[in-house]
Amino acid sequence: MNQQDTLRREMHRTLADSGVTPDRTSRVTRRMFMRNSLLYGTATAANCGFFPFVNTIDVAFAQTAQNFRFAWVSDTHLYPKEVNSRFVEKTVRAFKEVQAMNPPADFLIFGGDIAQLGDPVEMQLGAELLKEVKIKKVFIPGEHDWYLDMGATFNKMFGASPWTFDHKGVRVIGLDTVSFAPDFWTSRKMSPKERMGHMATLDGTLGGAWSAVGEKQLRWLSSTISNWPKNQPILLFTHTPLYEYYPPWNFWIRDWRDAHEILKGYTNVTNVHGHVHQPLYNEIGTVRSIGMLATSWPWPYAPEGVPTLTKPMVRADPGDHFDGVGWSELAMNNGRLANTYKMWRKDVFAEAEADSGTGDNRNQILQPRIADRL
Repeated sequence: MNQQDTLRREMHRTLADSGVTPDRTSRVTRRMFMRNSLLYGTATAANCGFFPFVNTIDVAFAQTAQNFRFAWVSDTHLYPKEVNSRFVEKTVRAFKEVQAMNPPADFLIFGGDIAQLGDPVEMQLGAELLKEVKIKKVFIPGEHDWYLDMGATFNKMFGASPWTFDHKGVRVIGLDTVSFAPDFWTSRKMSPKERMGHMATLDGTLGGAWSAVGEKQLRWLSSTISNWPKNQPILLFTHTPLYEYYPPWNFWIRDWRDAHEILKGYTNVTNVHGHVHQPLYNEIGTVRSIGMLATSWPWPYAPEGVPTLTKPMVRADPGDHFDGVGWSELAMNNGRLANTYKMWRKDVFAEAEADSGTGDNRNQILQPRIADRL
């Protein structure tokens, strides 16, 4: 057992009483089935092909929750059109498919990193593409949206976090987990573009452990759920995962333990997050975490720390820029929240390490990143 696994076991014992898990009327399923792809415009099944609707997890919510559906899109990482049109094409496809949901989704949550370098041109492009989606839209930021102007453009265009609202018996919460990097730029006399460039390079190694909830927001979270019944559903949206997946890649929130202490005792909490660009599923105490796809590109799985409850996806085909990416549809039906990955490929989940690449990752030799050597 490595040090990271040991730490996780110790934290699980700290955060959960003996035998405490998420509500076990839920179940994790591993089934995949084919349906016609969503059609839009003049497209037909012949020229759109097929892609799988993959039900990766069913989460039981209290029976007081009403049926509803919502969509998740994140990590579009848009450049200006003249720089990179492929990311635009995939974003357009995702938004068209969200709008084509029938019955319609109640809302779309955009989970951060709409832009690649935080440029207002990139933000405006995202806002233009989002006009395709006519339903209610809510947003949380990603680090790529933030560090050019410290979130000023993102907050003005898409709204500041944190926020909360109650929807059909569910408390929905959006957190800002990206604006807490230590100040590495002032002493180095970096320009805003230089600062953003470092934060956009493999998630900001000069920024250290940049992702956090922060003391002020932790107090806000505690207050926000203080009047919510312990057994009633909570949906918690974050850009980065609310646990320690793989810190060397900043696949974590550094004060996640403090957040879990606040959530302890609430038996129906589901954290939906982006940032990792891959299917993930984890449980710590009574909190479930579901990792989402990106529309831009898929990340490989980490060399260690992939949660044991995760079934990895098949590694992406580098010759097909639509492979290994997509969005998610989530539906509350008869008290259950079903997450369906909308991935633009035939085979989604890997049956062997050789198919997912996780075996390769465990054997790879990690090298310091360029920013770490400066």
